[in-house]
Amino acid sequence: MEKESKAFGIITRNLFDLEPYITFLQNAKENGHIVDHLIIAYEGEINPTILTKLESRCKVTLIKRGDSPILNSFLFDLGLANEEINSILGTPYNDKYKMIAYGTSRNYVLIAALMLGVNYLMFFDTDVYPKILTQTKKEKYNFVNIDFVGSHLKFLKEKDVCLTTSDYTGYYIIPKIDFPNLKDLLYGVQKEGMYHDVLRNEIPVSTKNHSKYIVETLKALGGNMALDLSRIDILPPFFSTTLVLEGECFLGRGEDTLFGPEVHGLGRCIDIDLFIFHNCFGDFPHKPDITVQKNLDRFFYACMGWVIRNPFLNWIREKYSITFEEIDIEKRLEALVIGSRSATKYFNDKRFLKLPRAFEFSYKKLDDDIKKYKELMFAWNKIKQLLV
Repeated sequence: MEKESKAFGIITRNLFDLEPYITFLQNAKENGHIVDHLIIAYEGEINPTILTKLESRCKVTLIKRGDSPILNSFLFDLGLANEEINSILGTPYNDKYKMIAYGTSRNYVLIAALMLGVNYLMFFDTDVYPKILTQTKKEKYNFVNIDFVGSHLKFLKEKDVCLTTSDYTGYYIIPKIDFPNLKDLLYGVQKEGMYHDVLRNEIPVSTKNHSKYIVETLKALGGNMALDLSRIDILPPFFSTTLVLEGECFLGRGEDTLFGPEVHGLGRCIDIDLFIFHNCFGDFPHKPDITVQKNLDRFFYACMGWVIRNPFLNWIREKYSITFEEIDIEKRLEALVIGSRSATKYFNDKRFLKLPRAFEFSYKKLDDDIKKYKELMFAWNKIKQLLV
């Protein structure tokens, strides 16, 4: 691999805007870093004017998810069989439902980076920015610019570190909510630890310091993450589950679930205490309002994503003897039934009644998800053997 070759990796549906790409590229330049590649994995349309402007700043590699002959050829020439390629890049729900699993989407970027000979791959999401919300006062918000690339590289180059990550400042992804049996709903989706945060989510997360509390972690966040691809021998791929329910395809969250458990004991995953700004509702500094339809949609799909994710998450944690929550499946299902009924009544939205059914079906299909995971890991281990 080319020494010090750096790339930004982004997942998007369409490329219609310069932000946040241009801001991250400018942030890197202002801090003395050359970003060699901007890898954009898209699935819809590209605005040629936007693309031209980005290409004037950095070499852009466009990868269309679900239709990337160049990645298929790279893996085939490397020595993978078609079924092995499909386990990494396959999009079985794209044609009918126009949905691609989060894990698969990130694997498109990861494979593209390997093909390009990238050494350091840095992911950010399309709703985050290289700055930190430092403190808040009444209707006044202060930001501090940071060195996004340099902050990740500083720790990524330490001994045995293969991944750096951190969380976000800004509003939490669930707006302020308080309705009867909210605690049951959150317990049912395995997010009971966020109960008090949800109750007071009128004030965004902020921090006065950054890059001070550096700790090893088992939790990687794909929207604020950097990988040292020279450690491909221990890095896993991304993986997430999906569920088709009542004619709709839902995506499970947690595509970065594998990184902590799979790397644990072989390399180090570091939380670098760099809480970049997450404009998750798209209209900061306005307080998020759960009664706004797009915000309610986000809450519902987040709950569904957690429900679909949890069976595999619990299985992988048990496999590696990593336990964070008490897992009582029957008790959680009972709570979810109660909580989803209350949510349906409170929001006048029958979609929440789908959550208990999704819970049950996700556990019923766990064996199939484990099989897909093992097929993915078999193909991935073959890639590692061929590249190392």
